[in-house]
Amino acid sequence: MWVADPAFPTDERVKKAFEYAVDRGCTHYFPAAGFDEFALQKAISKFYEREYGYKVDPLTEINPTHGAQEALSFSLHVTVKPGDEVIVPQPTYAAMIEKLPIFGAKTVFTPLIEGENWRLDLDAIKSSINERTRMIFICNPNNPTGVVYSKKEMEGLAEIIRENKHVSVILDECYSRILYDGTKFHSLLGDVSIRNQLFVVNSFSKAYAMTGWRLGYVISSKEQIDKIKGLAFEYNGGVSYAVQYAGAVALEQCSSFVDGMVSELGKRRRVMLDSLSKIKNIRYDTPMGGFEIFPDFSAYSKNSVEFSSKLEQEANVKTIPGAKYGPRGEGHIRLVFCSEPSERIAEGVSRIKNYLEK
Repeated sequence: MWVADPAFPTDERVKKAFEYAVDRGCTHYFPAAGFDEFALQKAISKFYEREYGYKVDPLTEINPTHGAQEALSFSLHVTVKPGDEVIVPQPTYAAMIEKLPIFGAKTVFTPLIEGENWRLDLDAIKSSINERTRMIFICNPNNPTGVVYSKKEMEGLAEIIRENKHVSVILDECYSRILYDGTKFHSLLGDVSIRNQLFVVNSFSKAYAMTGWRLGYVISSKEQIDKIKGLAFEYNGGVSYAVQYAGAVALEQCSSFVDGMVSELGKRRRVMLDSLSKIKNIRYDTPMGGFEIFPDFSAYSKNSVEFSSKLEQEANVKTIPGAKYGPRGEGHIRLVFCSEPSERIAEGVSRIKNYLEK
């Protein structure tokens, strides 16, 4: 119950698109624009305009990457220098926390407000900004808490960015299509006035069950994307064109696949919540996006690393300790409801319950 890899096969249309591209000879070096002239970038641009009404220039404001991880790294690379500060509201995506020391950046943690369903503390973010601050990292929908930030929260964040021209923001939006109970997703991408300070990172891994394809992208201003394009060429020469072609087909043809997967995930989420409700002395917030839940087990253990290890050894359930997601995550563990069917989810939580009762 630890790996956030949706246990659904990739849509057949995506696999056939990849085969088609390979059969066409897309197995060698390829032009920067690809054989179909920016097919993936155009598909991404059309998707954002169709779904959200945001206009993004496919030729100058989008760069494909080897998954969201590379998009995050590139965004940091063109923005942050050793000694700079990065504000990280947390708990949040563990890999981002782990990246910052690589770039010599100082991590400045601010808390999410657990008693208010892990909302952004905008006052804490604003008061943490100084002349050394270069970046704010926001994971929305949030991994591991499942919170989806409101329009008001995002507008407040935009105002902070406008007031601080030396500060950029990375928006990790990899779960933006995995929403429950009519929850609405709000991005800053529609605010053109801050696009030069904005790095929107997304991926095909979660919504399209394509974790192994390693395909993502970053959206920013032309100025920033030009820098990232130079980095991408020097680091890896570009993303496989056959994979890019498959990604374009996913965006253009596979909305029904995403809807079906989210519907099934919603059922598994309900099983997870119902199962957790049977355990005494824990608390948790209902995730409204993504496929993680972040229950507080501090009544049983204050050390999440030790607690997670004992669950694996004695209950045969693998989880991730909350401390990996920032200091505010201590006392919690992360559970996922995407990698097992409903009956296995119920079994896993039952094992945790039985262990705690002993």
